[in-house]
Amino acid sequence: MKRALAVLPLLSSLLLAPAALADVSLPSVIGDHMVLQRDAEVRIWGWADAGEQVDLVFAGQEHSVRADADGNWSVMLDAMEASAQGRPLVIEGTNRIEIADVLVGEVWVASGQSNMAWTVSNSDNPQEEIANANHPGLRMWTARRTVAQAPQRDVPGQWQVCSPQTVGGFSAVGYYFARELYQRLDVPVGILHSSWGGTPSEAWTSREKLDTVESAGPMLERYDNMLDGYDERLAAFEEALADYNAKLNGPSMTDEEAGFVANDFDDSEWENATLPGGWETAGHGDLDGVMWYRRTVTIPANWAGKPLVLELGPIDDFDVTWFNGQQVGATGPNVQNAWQSPRTYRIPARHVVAGEVTVAVRMFDAHGGGGFHGQAAQMKLRPADANVGEPIALAGDWRYRITHELDPADAATQRPARPVGPDHPHSPAGLYNGMIAPIVPYTIQGAIWYQGESNAGRAEQYETIFPAMIHDWREQWNQGEFPFLFVQLANFRAYVDQPTDTPWTHLQNAQLHTLLTVPNTGMATIIDIGAANDIHPRNKQDVGLRLALWALADTYGMDVVKSGPIWRTDKLLVVDGRIELEFANLGSPMAIRGEGPLTGFTIAGEDGQFVPANAEIGDQNERGALITVWSPDVPNPVHVRYAWKDNPEDANLVNEEGLPAPPFRTDDLPGPTDGNR
Repeated sequence: MKRALAVLPLLSSLLLAPAALADVSLPSVIGDHMVLQRDAEVRIWGWADAGEQVDLVFAGQEHSVRADADGNWSVMLDAMEASAQGRPLVIEGTNRIEIADVLVGEVWVASGQSNMAWTVSNSDNPQEEIANANHPGLRMWTARRTVAQAPQRDVPGQWQVCSPQTVGGFSAVGYYFARELYQRLDVPVGILHSSWGGTPSEAWTSREKLDTVESAGPMLERYDNMLDGYDERLAAFEEALADYNAKLNGPSMTDEEAGFVANDFDDSEWENATLPGGWETAGHGDLDGVMWYRRTVTIPANWAGKPLVLELGPIDDFDVTWFNGQQVGATGPNVQNAWQSPRTYRIPARHVVAGEVTVAVRMFDAHGGGGFHGQAAQMKLRPADANVGEPIALAGDWRYRITHELDPADAATQRPARPVGPDHPHSPAGLYNGMIAPIVPYTIQGAIWYQGESNAGRAEQYETIFPAMIHDWREQWNQGEFPFLFVQLANFRAYVDQPTDTPWTHLQNAQLHTLLTVPNTGMATIIDIGAANDIHPRNKQDVGLRLALWALADTYGMDVVKSGPIWRTDKLLVVDGRIELEFANLGSPMAIRGEGPLTGFTIAGEDGQFVPANAEIGDQNERGALITVWSPDVPNPVHVRYAWKDNPEDANLVNEEGLPAPPFRTDDLPGPTDGNR
């Protein structure tokens, strides 16, 4: 290690400042508890003074390198076997950095929009899942949401060891995917999570690549034109946002409401509510405004004078909460995605007395659905010290009263839209620059992706820009055609019994097109586990599992069934007024979910008018299976579609493992988003 000579105190600040500039520094993704990719050369990189020598020691390897003229340096570690033994990685230049507890195993990137960002605590069965998340060899890293005009060299983030204390706020799909690999492969697993809700795929693609995609041209030209006058539009937006946020604070609390927080307040005239639950499902229609909730709980004697934790799950939109007459927490417009953030409020010991006390919640809903939208298990009062006693369940009966109903004209129903510009998460390449480029040097095994909702209005374009993004990432990482696994959009919206042709179905078809045309990709089909009334289905366990099946089968060569049956796009035959389709079984025979005939197919002639069709499974062998489709109303069939609805509840083609066949069409008829650029 290089050591500076001692200097007089008077001169120390002057002499040490230049030395600080020469210190070796590292990106945030290289840090304590990280996982390095096994069986591959692994890059470690950072910055130092130009020409400074950097020495690196890890697991018996020693490497030396000098920083280039711009202060950049990198070292390639030799390939290593998996190791669950936490070892230090030491980097030394003018200064010395010791990175602790480094493992070697499998490393994957998890990215996309809100369904990838959706947390474990907001998904199905959170209490049990979090309590059982003791996986010391599973490590999680999340990039801070960052938009940039040019590729950045770093993005803030921190590695965490998977535990009940850390997993709740992590990506549910990322965690359940990584957990499956961790348990099946019996090696450490690291997951690099970089996602942002409501964002399109072009934001995650480099500008260099987008410029080569013909279908992206109008979009890029439109964006470039938006930059003219952007400062003026931004100023107008900020003024409108200030007005909007003022409304979001809700009506001021009245003198009458101030009495609602007291333990001895008489709420016998209030209505009963069963929580958790939403305002709309409780019969309050499109109510926006203020609703109060109260519940009396009995505090055990041994809890008195000890700190407690009050958990209420996510509340839509905002709340102020009291315990024993004292305000103990509040979540307002300053909290990003407050409507889906679980409330966890610490109650100081001085407020905790034995006997009956009241929990009071003043909830304000500004627009859309309001209420307690979590799971029953998320609502509880517990000691901060787990050894003091069992939690008190708070789900069930509460008393409530509506104190303010907003006039729709006064409600904050439309949040002003930030103009698209250099700092907007929809800007082409903006998230690639800020959240992907900084981790590109990190050696990985592959990537998982859950996105598409924000591109549904341009589904035809997605057939080219999504594959371009995959190719772009592979080129940027320079690790060949690494596995890229993605989730097909789930079933969503109300079921209809007639054939439909929507942007959602065409986006799903664009995803299937990517699976069939881009090498070493995999697609988790989830048209059976979505939610008609929720674009964020809470069953993220099966999503992670189905992604993992593709990895286990294709990347790790395990004998598992990775997918439901998929139509072989070149295998269509019309025989005697019927269409025969050949499917790849992918290791498992076809089956029908539930009882009854095979359903979900529609058929059309030259006129392109689709009608419900009969279908039956024919001969099956190791290569595949035949399905015959027909309708007496279409004597000369030409086209077939399957599961071609936003919510195809009637689609029941699966394999014996229960994995569904993805939606598909045999035609290339114009769609509702064709030409949208």
